[in-house]
Formats: sequence, C-alpha cells, structure tokens
Amino acid sequence: MQAHGSLAETPLRSLLESAQGERSTGTLIVRNGNGQSASLYFLFGHLFHAQGGDGKSGDDAVVNALHWTKGDFEFDAKAKLPADETVKAGIPDLVHAADAKSERKEHAESERKVEAPQPRRGVKHRPQPKHGREPIPVPAGQILYDSLKTSFVDFPRLLTTLEREGYTGYVRLLTDDASGLILFREGSALECLYDGAADAGSLVLGKQALQAFNDDVTAGHGVLDVVGLSSELIDGLYELTVSRPMYTELYAAWVDMKALLNFLSERKLSGSVMIRAAAGTGVIILSAGEMAGAYTSESRDIADKPDRALALCDDPNAMIEVKSADSTKHPPLAVDEIVGGQRGRPAAPASFAPQASPEAAATPNPTLPVAPNMQPEPPTAQIPTQSFSNYTQPAAPPMQVAPTTPPRSAGPQLDWASIVAELQAMAEDALGNRARKVKDILGAADPSLPGIEGAIDQIPSISLLFVDSSRLEQLAQEMRARLKSHL
Repeated sequence: MQAHGSLAETPLRSLLESAQGERSTGTLIVRNGNGQSASLYFLFGHLFHAQGGDGKSGDDAVVNALHWTKGDFEFDAKAKLPADETVKAGIPDLVHAADAKSERKEHAESERKVEAPQPRRGVKHRPQPKHGREPIPVPAGQILYDSLKTSFVDFPRLLTTLEREGYTGYVRLLTDDASGLILFREGSALECLYDGAADAGSLVLGKQALQAFNDDVTAGHGVLDVVGLSSELIDGLYELTVSRPMYTELYAAWVDMKALLNFLSERKLSGSVMIRAAAGTGVIILSAGEMAGAYTSESRDIADKPDRALALCDDPNAMIEVKSADSTKHPPLAVDEIVGGQRGRPAAPASFAPQASPEAAATPNPTLPVAPNMQPEPPTAQIPTQSFSNYTQPAAPPMQVAPTTPPRSAGPQLDWASIVAELQAMAEDALGNRARKVKDILGAADPSLPGIEGAIDQIPSISLLFVDSSRLEQLAQEMRARLKSHL
C-alpha cells in the first residue's frame, strides 16, 4: 500500500480496497485540505476503527471521508493500533453507503431547484390507483427513492435499512389496482394502510394491510417511493389515520375556519384538520397548537401557512373534520410477523480467511456483513505472525490467462451506440434512479460483441442499495436476449 499520496490521484475508496486486498496492517490518515482529517485503522486488511477530527467515529467517519476528493493521505505500517472497534460494516458496504448518500444529496438538491412537478425519469408507466383514491393524502418531502420498481426491490432489506437508520417518513406503494402507505418514525413502523380499490370501504390497516402491501411487492406489482418527513408531520399523519374525529361533518358554509384554527391553537391541540371539497383535499397538521405544515392533494408542497387548504372552504359543500391525538398508546406495527421469514439471515462474522467465491457468497436477499469482534487486548503492528498462522494463505501459482477467442462475427455492421443506448434504457426502465452504475458499465464497454457481453456479465455482481442480486441477474438475462435479437 502507498505510504503517502494525493486523494485527487488515489481516492480513498481505492486505498480501502488496496488495504483489504493486500491485507495491510497499520494506520491510514487522510486530510481533505480544509482542516479536516480522519484516522483509519487496519488489521490484516480489516478496517476495524475510524476516528474523524470532527468527532465522528466508526462507519460515519469513513462514509464522510469517502466524499473527500482533494487532500492527501499517509499510511504508517508500524503505528500502534488502538483497541477500539467502531467500524461495523464491510468496506464494500461503506463505499455503497457513501454513493447512496451522494445520490440522495444530489436528488434532494435537484428537487429543491424544481418548483413545478417534473416527469419522473426511468419510469415509462407510473401506476395510478383506480378511482384516483389514496389511503390518506400525503405531502411531498425529501425524496430518498422515487419510483423503485418493486420487481427489483429487496423489500425486507429495505425495511431493515430504514429501521437501522432511524428513518422518519413514509414508504408509498402504487399499483394499477391499489395503493399503500407505511408510516415510519425514528425507525419504527407506526402503521400500514392499504387500499385495494375494490370499493370505497376497502381501506385496511395494521397487519392485514402490511400483508397485502408485502404481497404486492413480492409479486412485483407497481412502484415504491421512500419520502422523508419531519417527526411532527408523521405524527399528524399517524393521528389522521388512527384517531377518532373530534369534530366531523362540519360544512364549510357555516364554519368560520380562522376562528376554528384559533380555538384549536388555544387548546394546544396536536392532531389534524382535513377539508374535503370537489376541488381536492386539504390537510393542516397541528403540533401542540402550532401548525407543523399544510398541503393539499393538488399541491403537495408543505406550506407554513394554511391558505391553500383554507381556499377549499370556498366550496360551501366542503366537509371539515378535526382529529385530536389519541392518548392511547398504540404498539408499533409488527413487521417481523409479515416479513421476518423473508429477511436474510445475518452474514457469518467475517474472518481473515480467504474470501468465499462469488458463487458461494450470492444470496437472494443480501445482508450487510457483520464485522468480527476484535481481541480485547490492543493489537499492535508487532504482533508475532505465528499467532495468526491460521490466516496465512499458501502462495498462489501465477494466474493463467486463458487465450482470448477471436470475436464472433456480428453479421452486418451493427450500430453499437444505439444498442448500448437501448440496453441503458432497459436498465433505467427497470431500476429508475438506481440505474446509474449499470448504465456507466454499459457506456464504458468496448463497442463490440465481446465487450457488450462482458459488460452485461458484470451486472449481477453489482451491489445496489435495496436491489436484490437475483433481480439484477434477471435484468442481465433480458439484456442478453435483447442483444441476441440484434445478431
């Protein structure tokens, strides 16, 4: 491993992969050139501890440093190593977490720049439930994932990740026949709503709703959105779902809405006000009498004033309903009862033994590897090698490179650029905004039959957050069939 260098020339992810591949032991210090630094500690290629100068440690410190594109680094193979073990994820998962964080940031920034709704990229057909109904109107928020095709989503892994990251927001399912919502607060699934659209009274909640939601995702029906919201808004949506009405069937023709809101504010109400009119539905969320946000079914952006929602009261037949937070504590949704059997088993603790072959490592539902427990005594670079003799690998014979067979005839002159564009469109249609890595691999392939085939062969080995590897294999098979049709 390099003793020192520039992050612009050798990114941190390359250094991590080199340390793992070379089974390095020592301390890697990286600096971003703006006064920030991070120290990463390796034992035989295993990254077990990280400490950032900003107080972050463990996985957070590594993910933060992975975003640094400028600065320098130095590696000390003789440094004394600490006894702390703070890094829990493996190096590939840390890299993917950094990529996902960058994508979310880019997506959030682009969303802030766009005021009017834009066509969703990567989705040729975004389902809309029959009758235009939804379980409850939900506001726009921080879009983490948009229009993920359920046929390519590892749903148990998605739920596990949201729980682990303390997610607050909602997961929305849209199919041609139904719609569903799962409300999360600080990683706990509060409630699930599912509208099968069979009739106006078909809305179900709780375990039954989650079962129907899970069945649709498992069958590959529709798309999923993952949207972050504030705790106050989620609390309001939850109360909108489970609480009994405080006032109901109030006609806008004889209600002074401003006086009603002042009354609720004086009462320090936590709950919601819903206005249903011919032009749409308005929702006002209150937290201890203060407005947490307001929106309408026609304008989902969260406003700090209720004007747009109150405008629906211009319809004298508009109906108003007020709900107050229920004092009864409802237990969290029992997610494990529905998807517990589908969650992947935790990976066996990693060791310093040779890694298993990709074929043996592939599972239908990949899970994050668990870092091994370190020895209680502080390891040092001077540990006698004989005490780790069971980790020594026999010298491997030089790798024999099979002779390359001449490319098969591609028949008539083929427009490889068009073929690559067609395959990239397939990836975007299947994966939506998760298709970037697949498209990059296809775009970088040699414009020839062996080159494109080689790129397609790489697709099943890509690790995408929330995307099952078996689904990537399915996509690769579809691409091979499409490529064959051009020959």
